[in-house]
Amino acid sequence: MSKRKPVEETESKASRVEVGAHVDASCGKCKSVTSHIVIAKIDATPTRVECRVCAAVHAYRAPRRVVKTAPTPRAESRTPEAIWQDAMKRARGAAVPYSTRENYAVGARLTHASFGDGVVTRLSSPTVCEVVFETGAVKLLMRELRGT
Repeated sequence: MSKRKPVEETESKASRVEVGAHVDASCGKCKSVTSHIVIAKIDATPTRVECRVCAAVHAYRAPRRVVKTAPTPRAESRTPEAIWQDAMKRARGAAVPYSTRENYAVGARLTHASFGDGVVTRLSSPTVCEVVFETGAVKLLMRELRGT
């Protein structure tokens, strides 16, 4: 079982930093927090330190405090079946064969020669639509640009 030091003890230790003492500091050459030797100080704050790893002498840079945050909940990875079911809830009409000459609205059902049955879920641009297929795959399908 580990003992925790009282707050007064840790604060007084920080205020007792002397020249020649060992402190942790950010080292620009090592690109990490390493042990350093205090070379110069003003009051209780080190100003110049020497890295014990690479021997670089530089201004004291306090190590960054690592702030522990609560882990963000991951988005549920949805199964292809669930993706397809959600798309089918928004589907309208009978499936039509996909053609690059047609315009499709969100919710339109179509049948693609290579990918099978799909539902348009989003219009990315006037010539591109996002389609979810029965396998759960999401593809961008284009139509030909007329009148240019």
